[in-house]
Amino acid sequence: MTDLVHDDGTCGKPAATRVAGPGTGWQVEWATGGLIAGFITGATGHADWVRSAATAVVDGRAVAITGADDEAVLVWDLATGKRIGAALPARGSVWTAATEMVDGRTVALIADPSALVQSWNLAEGRPLASLAGGAWAAATGVVNGRPVVLIGRQNVPRLLMWDPATGEVVGDLVSDPPARRIGAVVAVATAVVDGHTKAVTLHDDSTVGAWNLTECLYQGQVAPPTGGNWQRVSLTAAVVGGRLVAVTGNWDGQIQVWDVAACTEVTGREPLTGHTGPVWALATTVIDRRPLVVTGGDDRTVRVWEMAAHRQVGSDLVLPSEVTAVTMASDGRLVVGFGSDIAVLAPHPHAWAGASNSPGAANWC
Repeated sequence: MTDLVHDDGTCGKPAATRVAGPGTGWQVEWATGGLIAGFITGATGHADWVRSAATAVVDGRAVAITGADDEAVLVWDLATGKRIGAALPARGSVWTAATEMVDGRTVALIADPSALVQSWNLAEGRPLASLAGGAWAAATGVVNGRPVVLIGRQNVPRLLMWDPATGEVVGDLVSDPPARRIGAVVAVATAVVDGHTKAVTLHDDSTVGAWNLTECLYQGQVAPPTGGNWQRVSLTAAVVGGRLVAVTGNWDGQIQVWDVAACTEVTGREPLTGHTGPVWALATTVIDRRPLVVTGGDDRTVRVWEMAAHRQVGSDLVLPSEVTAVTMASDGRLVVGFGSDIAVLAPHPHAWAGASNSPGAANWC
């Protein structure tokens, strides 16, 4: 089941033959570059590969922020595709772009692997704080009422807890040394369960770890080390039925769902399959109280999965290039980074109706 955003099926050379539209479940709202014919805002995308994306609301306007290898973060009007303000500068490839509310302000977090972590007031377009040293991975959350950023660094199997408003390091979380060595943190995600802010981390040996941020404790290994085609290359977190799950994207295209409290794969659930290459991008959201995970991969496709039903909903979306960044706004609009370009797609008005009714065919149209 495939909705062609852009592909002619000839020798792998893309040509703009048709786009997602009414009857397919998705409608392209805008896109940068010249690859998706008929849906070009005139805006130029990034000058290099897009690596990260997030959404937020700034002064009542929904926005998307995207980071790339061109050492810049761009802010977009989510509805129109118009650029907002000047590019936010970075010191290297922007592997993390995230947002958080801090003292009533919408704050953007941008981080590169080697040089700098920064926070910006998006409404005013000005920097708030920075932390030297960069981050391989970063995520935002609220711990004991305080907005913080969780930072994972190269060759360090620990998390820093950083205040994006003041620039203060407020915590240094380490794993239990007697337990075993864990590798450097390469991805981190946060979620709130029963009032406690939790984090899950992916390490360079493919292990997945769990952390209780409220108590500043490492809770142990959720998934064991692995390699080869089973190597885990991406991570996100969701709350399903009141339980925290970690979701990992693998080199072989499989998506595994892990019960964090039980430290095992979700009982009775096979890995989600469909992608045919590495799953580089993962994001979670909740639509109509249904937790969803969005996945993007090396096979140029984006898929949406309903976590409670443990199945894909809707059609595959095929992009002109490898998908390296995905995120979904609260209204269901998808932001996709592919190559150096960005596309925003909206679901059909009845896309979510009855999505859980059947484990079989997709129910978006």
